[in-house]
Amino acid sequence: MIDESILKPRKRRVPANALTMPLLWLGGVLVCTVITLFLNTGPVQTAILVVALIGAMPALLSLIVSPFLDEDWAQAIVVISWTSLAGLAIAAVGSMSTPFVVLFIMPVVAAHSLGGPRLTMEAAALTMLAVALLVAMEVGGLLTSAVINTDSVALVGPLSVILTLIASSSALVVHRQGGWDAHSSRLRLMRFALDAVVCLDARGRNLAASPEARRIFGGARRIGSVLSVPHRTRLETALARVLRSGESEDVEVDVPVPGKEESRRYELRLVRDHGRAVMVYLRDITERAIREDRLVAERDEALSAARQKSQFLAGISHELRTPLNAIIGFSDMMKARLFGPLPAKYAEYADLIYDSGRHLVDLVGDVLDMSKIEADHYTLRKTGFDARELISSSVNLMTLGAEEVGVTLKTQLPNTAVAVSADRKALRQILLNLLSNAIKFTPAEGTVTVKLGAQDNSVLIAVSDNGVGMTPQDAARLGRPYQQAASAQITDARGTGLGMALVKSLAELHEGTMSVQSELGVGTTVCVRLPIRDGAALGLGELAHMDVRDHIRRAQNASDEITKSAKKIANG
Repeated sequence: MIDESILKPRKRRVPANALTMPLLWLGGVLVCTVITLFLNTGPVQTAILVVALIGAMPALLSLIVSPFLDEDWAQAIVVISWTSLAGLAIAAVGSMSTPFVVLFIMPVVAAHSLGGPRLTMEAAALTMLAVALLVAMEVGGLLTSAVINTDSVALVGPLSVILTLIASSSALVVHRQGGWDAHSSRLRLMRFALDAVVCLDARGRNLAASPEARRIFGGARRIGSVLSVPHRTRLETALARVLRSGESEDVEVDVPVPGKEESRRYELRLVRDHGRAVMVYLRDITERAIREDRLVAERDEALSAARQKSQFLAGISHELRTPLNAIIGFSDMMKARLFGPLPAKYAEYADLIYDSGRHLVDLVGDVLDMSKIEADHYTLRKTGFDARELISSSVNLMTLGAEEVGVTLKTQLPNTAVAVSADRKALRQILLNLLSNAIKFTPAEGTVTVKLGAQDNSVLIAVSDNGVGMTPQDAARLGRPYQQAASAQITDARGTGLGMALVKSLAELHEGTMSVQSELGVGTTVCVRLPIRDGAALGLGELAHMDVRDHIRRAQNASDEITKSAKKIANG
């Protein structure tokens, strides 16, 4: 196993070759300054100190930015400072015919010791540009007057040449030795590594590789050369980001198996090493990738099957409606005796045909609506209205059927309007399904109660019954398509198992929820929570219209009570 500690980004460490040249240069400048001060007296000593300070600036800047020499901006400062020193020295002398020209070696050597070929070429280009500019200035007569007379400081030129050669050659030797030491240590590490590890340079070439890595890549000099174009591009992009940011990065690539027409999936962890090298740790994730691909394929297949099922159900439901409507229409004509009286038995058959047809239409409607919801084809048409009105009308629709089986329907509604923004048809379907379910599983002389209230910016609709109830396990499953509680076995009035699923789906389409509380043998309460619509959002006219309807409803109720009282008095 790979030690996770080595995968963490390393702290910056100042490379030895980055300090060698500036330290030698500072030491040389100090020695040269002492010698020239000793050999010269008078006002010229001030000029010597100024020259020494200017000459020491590149080395001082290199030491200041040394903790950040992995960054491009720090390397640019070092190169520009050495180039500027050479240019200032020549400008101060006033001629290109001076030993100070050798100072232009310094930026190139500094770049080579810091950033490799790319930075070296950039430094060389900058140096040539500076030399060309100085030559042009000399030809144009802009370097005719010397700021410093080197005759008074005769040793400055030769000493600068000697110092430049010593500092640059020492930096190159240390840089070369450091490279060999790093390469040797990598080779020793790779020779004994059990895992697949590769060390890459900034151009993606293998500096070292463990035996396992050589086996995987077939001894290729560049691991990218054996990869397909997309995966090679992915690796090169990740390598560039790691070198630029210093942060580790993971990338997945498919590596062809040498000698076989197959490939294996590897996860590559790229970690920047000291300098411009990147360590690549490989982990074989082929089996995991196969499992993930299989799961994705199974998921896509399941989604496709679900879509096909929904499309099939929608199609078959639509086709069933046409003959059912004809059956219901003709049986209704027979019930109404439009073409004359029927024998009693035939009249009973007509009633059964009509009731069965209506029941089947309801079941087909549930299947069709559920298919639309699953296929994301169900569109809500929200309007603002008083929820009490819809509840009252829905209860009135179900009252006759409830009375036929001996179940009493009750409502508990607020005295003031409850404004809600919802699809009126969908909310009616929610109520009818809840009421139908409650009546279906409530025995004779039982009670079903519908309650309406508001809480926390939501409207709550609860339908409670004292019927057969269900276990907590069955209550948790309620709302899944084609799922019914075990207690549903006790009644013959069984449906498709879509009623509660429709309630839950329609509530969720309104960004609401459905919850179930039930106890076996005691009863069930289903609560639907929908976002309430703010009264201000409905508009004053709409609220006023609701208030008018509320007054009309109260007047009608009062009139009904008066009529009932008058009948009782007349009968009494």
